[in-house]
Amino acid sequence: MICIQIFDFPVWIIFGTLSLIGILGNGFIMAVNGLQWLQNRKIILCDFLLTSASTYRFIMQLTLLLYNIFYYIPENIHCIYRIDLLFFSWMFSNMISYWCATWLSVFYCVKVANFANPLFLWLKTRINMLVPRLLGLSIAVFTVSCLPSICNLTGSLPVNITQRMVCKDLFFIFYPFQLSVLSINFIITITANVLLITSLWKHTQNLKKSGIVAKDLSTQIHITIMKPLVCYILLYLLFFTGMLIFSSRFAYTFNGKSFLFDIHLTTFPSAHTIILILTNPKLKALLIRKGKGFP
Repeated sequence: MICIQIFDFPVWIIFGTLSLIGILGNGFIMAVNGLQWLQNRKIILCDFLLTSASTYRFIMQLTLLLYNIFYYIPENIHCIYRIDLLFFSWMFSNMISYWCATWLSVFYCVKVANFANPLFLWLKTRINMLVPRLLGLSIAVFTVSCLPSICNLTGSLPVNITQRMVCKDLFFIFYPFQLSVLSINFIITITANVLLITSLWKHTQNLKKSGIVAKDLSTQIHITIMKPLVCYILLYLLFFTGMLIFSSRFAYTFNGKSFLFDIHLTTFPSAHTIILILTNPKLKALLIRKGKGFP
């Protein structure tokens, strides 16, 4: 049995609070958009991507919370295999949620930003058709990269040495591929958000030069949007750096407990969920109305 030390409690409180914020925030997005989907029998693409990202983040943060709970339960009460399964569920739902968020960023960038580039103009007319296909392709590629992790699920079961060696060899074969998939996700996300911020900034500066900044409400909207986008980029930079350290150091196995890193893992999705709610007029208005006790 693993004992809980005194210094673990403050970290547990921080981790639990962040997890609760993420679970409630993503649950709120799922409930609002899901109910609207059921009522209208249809959903627009940006809401579909937002709902999908929230659903997988809900699963991801719930499984990470369960993993940490199981860690302090004696092994004779639970099966180690279940912990491996929880970790795989976390990893899979985590990456799918980030691919949904990535293509949501691309969608907003193409729809909102203005660039006189032939490729960009071509994307504007086809983005509604391309994004679902690109999302499906991304998930398929990531699923292939997960093959060694699926094999590793048998690592805590009684298997022969040959099977263990096969799983180990598979990991080292697919490891560069997994890092490449993670890096591509990072590059696409950062590029889309930087382009969107650049376009909004240029538009704001043009309005200031023309002297109509006070009359143009869109200017204030642009400035309001840019602030959370900058925060999102900084948070994702920290998250991506941490993921690289984690994947290179632990190689998809937890050799020791690090609640500080678990806090790192849950901070970005929880913070991004808050950003998504506060920058979405529909979700923000509903949250304020519910907070004031209105139906």
